[in-house]
Amino acid sequence: MVFEAGRMFALVGWPAVLLLAWLAGELAHRGLAIPRVCAYSLAGIVYAGWGGMPQDSETRAAFTFLANFSLGLFLFELGHRINLRWLVVNPWIVVSGIAESLLTFVTVRTIALALGQPEDIALVLGALSVATSPAALVRVVNDLRGSGQVTERALHLCAINCLLSVLLMKGAIGYWQLLASGSLTAAAWNSVAILAVSIGCGLLVGVPLPWLLQRLRADERGVTIVFALAVMLVTVLTQGVNVSPLLAALTLGVLIRRKRLVLTPAQRNFGVLGDLLTVFLFAYVAGMAIWPTTAAGLALAVLLSVGRVAAKMSACAAFAHVSGTSTRKGALSGLALAPLSTFALLLLEYSRTAGFGPADNALAAIAGMVIVMEFLGPVFAQWALTLAGEAQKTEKA
Repeated sequence: MVFEAGRMFALVGWPAVLLLAWLAGELAHRGLAIPRVCAYSLAGIVYAGWGGMPQDSETRAAFTFLANFSLGLFLFELGHRINLRWLVVNPWIVVSGIAESLLTFVTVRTIALALGQPEDIALVLGALSVATSPAALVRVVNDLRGSGQVTERALHLCAINCLLSVLLMKGAIGYWQLLASGSLTAAAWNSVAILAVSIGCGLLVGVPLPWLLQRLRADERGVTIVFALAVMLVTVLTQGVNVSPLLAALTLGVLIRRKRLVLTPAQRNFGVLGDLLTVFLFAYVAGMAIWPTTAAGLALAVLLSVGRVAAKMSACAAFAHVSGTSTRKGALSGLALAPLSTFALLLLEYSRTAGFGPADNALAAIAGMVIVMEFLGPVFAQWALTLAGEAQKTEKA
């Protein structure tokens, strides 16, 4: 009876929390010029501190599915904005993205080891720190109507970050499985197979879509619904076969862009559905993290955050000239990559449910950095676009 009452409180409390989070986001954005997602995250952290996060496995699985679907919409939109032709014409952008990701991985791993973290946890922290939150970056870009060199570079680098973060995370899981089983072949095959199947699910859903939309001749609203349902199908499909829904959604978006099915400005954020799911995504995912309770935990969070942002800015600035921009804009592109949380935590949650043993310890270690970057990351991204002169705010009154 007590368990059922607690479960009912957690479920009933969520609509109220989401409403309060939305109101706080509007007040923060209009009154303080702070990105809305920062307020959404704060609401989730406060509610989790009161014990509002679902504890039973069924409810948690349902909430995680909804969070994956929500993030999948952002990853689809991010993938849809990737111009593969630009990357072929200017391969230095890809090189800079790889260099920046690897430098971030090495920097965070080194700091974690220096502060006493075990090798397997340090590997996971490094892999997760490579990722840039596509939800936070895309939302900030859309809210500011960002357009220009820094905006486009940041979006493309974000996609590279997410891809490499998944690869590095699979490498960390493979290393752990190697230590546990002693079989190099099994560890390598498990990681490669999961990546291949994830991409294959995105292709499986994405290939028929152009034909379907051309036959239906759907209007703008209909196209948006079809895209949202396609992302939901990818999420269901990948979770059904226990592979990553995040990589599949990104693949789907890139494929749709290649087929020249475009998202218009009116479709970005997926309308009211996207706005609602954004509030839930940031509130729920932020609630997974726990405030550091010791000075050592706080120091770890701050140092990892500083090292991560410094690595991204340094690498992007170093490759700025060869990739066709100024050092200043290169550094601003790196600063725009500061948002973390959503992608990293959902990737870690997926790894935990897939049986990755160190996931719980890794969550405790990275939680402090997630909370720091949950608030500062979107603000840094907003500053980067504003300082680059690419913010064209046309907010509703």
